[in-house]
Amino acid sequence: MPKTNLKLQIAFEFEIAAPEAMLADDHAALCRKLSELLGPIALQGMPTITGKQLAKAGASIIAHHYHLNAENLSIPAVDRAAFIAAAPHLTDAELARLRTQVFGKTPSDADELRRFLRKQSLALVNEYRLVPCKVEGKLKSGGNVSAITVDATLNLTNGSVMVGEEDRQNHLLQGAGAVTIVAAGGAARFTGNCEGHTLSGPLINVSIADIAGARDALIQLWQANN
Repeated sequence: MPKTNLKLQIAFEFEIAAPEAMLADDHAALCRKLSELLGPIALQGMPTITGKQLAKAGASIIAHHYHLNAENLSIPAVDRAAFIAAAPHLTDAELARLRTQVFGKTPSDADELRRFLRKQSLALVNEYRLVPCKVEGKLKSGGNVSAITVDATLNLTNGSVMVGEEDRQNHLLQGAGAVTIVAAGGAARFTGNCEGHTLSGPLINVSIADIAGARDALIQLWQANN
């Protein structure tokens, strides 16, 4: 068999006026229906004709592949920012996958949309995604208050912050705005909430909204470490 030494890519984009019944399908069903409608006449026609034309120059097709995708333009697309706001722990590829999964199923109300996207994103990925960070806070000891910075990890999935074992006995001042979390070389810097202390250390949380605001730098950091 001849060795492949050339890759040819040809792409067409068709704008179609489709009946309402076809647009009622979800994304996966719509793609299946279009694939069935086109069938071998369209999907195999291009390789057949291309092979005949290439043969005139002494070339032959070793293998071929096709990719079929359809976008239902009758359904308003949800802005990417809404996905990031609800799921800053997802990678770009996972966000694209989530958009495909929920296309045509999203509620119109903003609050319902945020809750829906959050639920769907956690169903897609709910593992802990940790990035290193530093916690800047105030330490009260012997009646004195001093500034302290400790190493920690930030969970991009739920906003929890876990300090290192060597600093778990430090009792930081509590309350909203009592601590500052710094990550990604300072590209991510936001206020955290210290809610108390346990044997595992101070209970520190960051809002998903704050994580979303620095999402690009944080997800790049996570991907670089994993």
